[in-house]
Amino acid sequence: MLIRLAIVDDHELVREGLVALLQGDSSLDISIVYSGKVINEALMAQADVALLDVDLGLGSAPVGESVAAFVSVGVRVLLISAFDDATAVRSALREGALGFVPKRVALDVLREALVTAAKGDLYFSVDLAAILSSATERPDLSPRELTALQLYASGLTLTAVAHSMGISPHTVKEYLDRVRTKYANVGRSARTRTELYAAASKDGLLETP
Repeated sequence: MLIRLAIVDDHELVREGLVALLQGDSSLDISIVYSGKVINEALMAQADVALLDVDLGLGSAPVGESVAAFVSVGVRVLLISAFDDATAVRSALREGALGFVPKRVALDVLREALVTAAKGDLYFSVDLAAILSSATERPDLSPRELTALQLYASGLTLTAVAHSMGISPHTVKEYLDRVRTKYANVGRSARTRTELYAAASKDGLLETP
C-alpha cells in the first residue's frame, strides 16, 4: 500500500532525518509529499497521513486545531514528539488523531504506526496507554519552560528572567509563549502575567526554581 506522507515538524534536521529514514526503508511503500512546518501548505499536499509534531513552536496553533484541520480534508494524523505532553496528545486524540509515537522510537515502531494510521486504525502503544491513563489536566512543561514561568510569575521582568537564566529576553518570551500555548491546549487561558501566576499557583508550580 502506497502511503502519501506529509511530515510536519518545526525542526529541519528532524524532518530531513525522517525523510531519509523512511525513504530508505525498502519494506515501506511511501511517498513524501510534504516536509515542512506550515500546516496550510501540508493541508494542500494531498497526503494520506500527516506525521505531525505535537509542538510546532512559537506562534503555532494548539495541536488539536491542527489535527481537526487535517481530519476535515480526509488526512489521517499520527502524532510525534520529543516530549510526552499528555494533555496536548489527549486534546489531539479527541479531534481524531490516530496515535502517538515519541521521537525516541526505533524505525520499525514508526513504520508499524504509520501503516496502522494509514489504514484508519488507532495505533495503541505503551506510550499512548500511559497518556490515556493520566488524569492530569496540567500542561507538561519542559524544565526551562517551568523555570521561566516561575521567575516571570514571581514578578521579574523579561530582562531579569533572562539574566537569571543566562539567556536572551527573546528566548524567555519564546518559553513563556510555549507555556501559554500548552495551557491553551488543556483549555485553560493563561495569557497575562496574572493568569499565568494563578494557573501556576493552582498547579503547585511556584516553588523557587
